[in-house]
Amino acid sequence: MSDRLVVTTLDEPSEVYEMHGGERVARWKCLARRNNLFGPWEAVERSTLPPGAASGVHLHSRTEQFDYVVAGSGVMTINGTDHEVAAGDLITTCLGTRHGIRNTGADDLVWLVIEVSGPGMAEGVPHRDADGVRAEVIDLREARDVDALDYLAGPLRRARLVRLEPAGTESLVADEQEHVLYTLAGTGTAKTRSTTVPLREGVSVGVPFLGAVTIEGGQDGLEFFVVSLAVPAGAGGAK
Repeated sequence: MSDRLVVTTLDEPSEVYEMHGGERVARWKCLARRNNLFGPWEAVERSTLPPGAASGVHLHSRTEQFDYVVAGSGVMTINGTDHEVAAGDLITTCLGTRHGIRNTGADDLVWLVIEVSGPGMAEGVPHRDADGVRAEVIDLREARDVDALDYLAGPLRRARLVRLEPAGTESLVADEQEHVLYTLAGTGTAKTRSTTVPLREGVSVGVPFLGAVTIEGGQDGLEFFVVSLAVPAGAGGAK
């Protein structure tokens, strides 16, 4: 294993006007993307909509997606049906789904977008029967751990909400899967053999294939969201 890491903070987000044909101005930050990693990611992004703003309804014709609501509340339209969503909700978007989101609350709506190659488009990832895929809203604060293969047919494998007590640890090893985590609350560190990254709200850490990191909770504990994706066996310089 190597010290491969991709570390991103929320400094200097972009402004996106009428995102996906929506309304008003969104703030957007790319946390990781396929040119930083080895698996079939499109990107992991953080998006923010002010009250009353919307990201327009659009078709997922080649990608699948997880959305995780970090803060605020709104309405996610999925294939013509409105679903109320709030902090802690995970939304699954399978290939062929139309969706969009509107901020209906009084505060900013903040969510993470994890977009990946759809089934049949991810090189080296075994093809799966797509009959059981479905777009759904899941309370991740209750579920804690979601098997992506229960909802999607592409390379995503898992989404988790992890809480560490002070000095508690969690290891992320990228032997068959890559991982991207986003710090939600508290403080802590992400450590490799030679690097220590301070964690606080908004800091993202990607663990590329053949990398490994140990996450440790700080004095107030640590909460983070982490998503994992299958990687072709020969990626990343593997023999």
